[in-house]
Amino acid sequence: MRNLIKLFFIFLFLISSVQAVSFDVLVLPADIFNLKENYYNFDEVSEIVANDIIYEFSKTSGKINSPDLYSVRAKFNQNQLLKQSAQRALYKYKNSGQIDYSAFQKIGEEFNCKSIVLVSSSAVTNKNSLKRSVWEVLEIATSFNIAYPYRMETSVVLLDNVNKTAMWSNNYSSKLGANDNIFAAKNYAQANAEYEKVKMYSKNVIAPSASQNIVLRFFPKSITPIQYNSQDTGSALRYDTRKLPEMPKKEDTSVPYTGDLLYDY
Repeated sequence: MRNLIKLFFIFLFLISSVQAVSFDVLVLPADIFNLKENYYNFDEVSEIVANDIIYEFSKTSGKINSPDLYSVRAKFNQNQLLKQSAQRALYKYKNSGQIDYSAFQKIGEEFNCKSIVLVSSSAVTNKNSLKRSVWEVLEIATSFNIAYPYRMETSVVLLDNVNKTAMWSNNYSSKLGANDNIFAAKNYAQANAEYEKVKMYSKNVIAPSASQNIVLRFFPKSITPIQYNSQDTGSALRYDTRKLPEMPKKEDTSVPYTGDLLYDY
């Protein structure tokens, strides 16, 4: 009888230990220090995506904990040296794609996080090969009364600060203009319509896919991959908001999309 009681308590201890496993992950949008600097006072796309990823993490029952962006900004503002280091590292990542692992490791230590998710987003048009902010393209189109076909590109990278390596990354790319792929915003109402498209794309496509892949790096086989039912016709993105569209540039829909694994954790 005593042995059974001991085994019972050991069993409870093991269960509680498993349930207590959690990871603290810092989500950093590349434009976290750009506080609505665009003409329309819209949130930067990288911040929209970062907020949605943090929200997805909040639904993991404590498996992944991530501070909200308000708290992250407040901590940076309290430490100017840390803020300057973050600005340099994020600028380098956004503009060249290079990751300063040492800088991000120190940032992670300040937030007690061994992992960091970097989010960067930009727009590419057929008029200019340079990557611009989505809202910068929108402002140019408005100022000069022109319309641009454009593609929004978003990069999400999960960093392992302990080993200074990338655990997972993926690039999301899709046209978000009108049905003829033209980006036009001659007034605030049209600009706000584009803004809503970006928010829906982040909420329904990027954030669910990125968060699930990140969770799988820490908890393999803990969730079921997203099933995609729609098709990307190559034209502007159109989808039923109740379903998740197929990932851009994906041809084989028979295999659930799980992202590009760089480093299996």
